[in-house]
Amino acid sequence: MKNVPVRALQAAGLLMCFNGAVSATEGNGNSYPLGVETNMSGMMMPEGLTSLLYYTHYNASDVKGNDGKNNPNIARYHVKSDTVSLRLSYVWPGVKWLGANVETRAALALPTIDLTLDVARPAPLGPLDKGGTTTDLGDLSFAPVLLGWHGKTLHQIAGVETFLPTGAYDKNEPVNAGRNYYQVAPFYAATWFPTQAWEASAKLRYGINSKNQKTDYRSGDELTLEYSAGYRFTEALSAGINGYVYRQTTDDRLQGASVNGNGNRGSVNAVGPYAMYRFSKDFAVVAKLQEEFGAKNKSEGTRLWLQARLPF
Repeated sequence: MKNVPVRALQAAGLLMCFNGAVSATEGNGNSYPLGVETNMSGMMMPEGLTSLLYYTHYNASDVKGNDGKNNPNIARYHVKSDTVSLRLSYVWPGVKWLGANVETRAALALPTIDLTLDVARPAPLGPLDKGGTTTDLGDLSFAPVLLGWHGKTLHQIAGVETFLPTGAYDKNEPVNAGRNYYQVAPFYAATWFPTQAWEASAKLRYGINSKNQKTDYRSGDELTLEYSAGYRFTEALSAGINGYVYRQTTDDRLQGASVNGNGNRGSVNAVGPYAMYRFSKDFAVVAKLQEEFGAKNKSEGTRLWLQARLPF
């Protein structure tokens, strides 16, 4: 091992860190879709089955290093993704536990990812193309038991959600829809109505990742806070702000050693406007814009969400 040139080791580590869709953690992506549960996150659905449809578009042309500046090791970079997801929520009729309603939910995403990534190399070598595209099924999100409490002004949900490595994955491909590792994430969410017109929500989540057995890479744990605050102008129309704070709390580790010497710990913030329109008690649509800033070891871009609660 000591006979291997230092530059070769640095290049190998760099390629491992930029082996897919961009963010910190392996493949620079996340199991959990950042910013998905900013609105009404503490409100459990009514009893029975509810279907929710999500579309998100993400676009970024900057990827930051550990100092928050554009990563000098990247010669050219752009990522674009479009994802459609379906979530099914079932609140068990008549079932109560610890004074709470009980919900089971599952979600599956179909992402299309287009990544341009040229890794800089020392002269006379030119940039190395590590980009790619994919359209395939992502990993299954499953939460077997969630508890929901309802009060006059405060609604709360607590539980554990998981991501299962069911998505398409090939360690030799630069971009993958699946992650090939498990994630277990306890969370707590609350929605508060201080008055009939004002509303606020927040969800705090801690994701614990297992090792990818095909690469011997373990992504660090991830702490996420999603939030929104808004005003109801009419019974149908609400608008306000939403966003998230993301922090990776432990190092990425490859074969037991911290990646890139600093653990490749990612962080980013996002904020932007939202608007919600309720067509009926069973059909509502939310449009959200989330502009990222303050990224480290992560891409910095813009997310657009369209989310709908379906009347069937």
